[in-house]
Amino acid sequence: MRPSKKIALDNIRRVLDIGSCNLGQTIEFSRIFPHAEIDAFEPVPESYQLCKEHHNALPPQQKGRIRIHNIALNNRKEQVPFFAVDMSVKQKIDAGFSSLFKFNGELRKNSYYGDDLLAQKEITVQADTLDNWSKENNVSEVDIMWVDVQGAELLVFEGAQELLKKTRIIMTEVGLKPYYEGHTLKADIDKLLLGLGFKELDDCFELNGFDYEANTVYVKESKV
Repeated sequence: MRPSKKIALDNIRRVLDIGSCNLGQTIEFSRIFPHAEIDAFEPVPESYQLCKEHHNALPPQQKGRIRIHNIALNNRKEQVPFFAVDMSVKQKIDAGFSSLFKFNGELRKNSYYGDDLLAQKEITVQADTLDNWSKENNVSEVDIMWVDVQGAELLVFEGAQELLKKTRIIMTEVGLKPYYEGHTLKADIDKLLLGLGFKELDDCFELNGFDYEANTVYVKESKV
């Protein structure tokens, strides 16, 4: 994602990495913002364990600013089915494609994926809302919210409407064409976030490798 001169990245104190997979983005944030507290969220048990391993390998000061949470963020609190990539199967996708949703077959029409298996396994995970989590963890404000949840972005935002009132910057994937069943799309994300006072930064919009999804940035208008 290209940086924008319109984003004020001073005094970053709280970052959320939602859909962490392997803790890579969290570690990068911890290096860029050496005074920030960072919370990472990863529901897939194997990926959560990988996050913990990478966390344990960090220097103490860096490690102490990071917390990892083994939950899926959603628009309600409950145990939910989750469709993790089956890593026992050799295929062109990795654990980063795990989602609250099943693949709908659309990616097989893509020249890169073709007839590849795109195999998922259904597991059960604990889901909660960001508003519930923030109250339980005494988090009242967020500077950066990084969201990569494979089609469920709108559900995360629906469950975070109180916390979003005190959030400065959202960096997120947005769906353009659905390739999961139930895949939430950019138009609905725009509607919700613009209604909460966010402005999309046009120079930060970029396709995420193909035309099914993109990365983009929303900033609270008063902070632009």
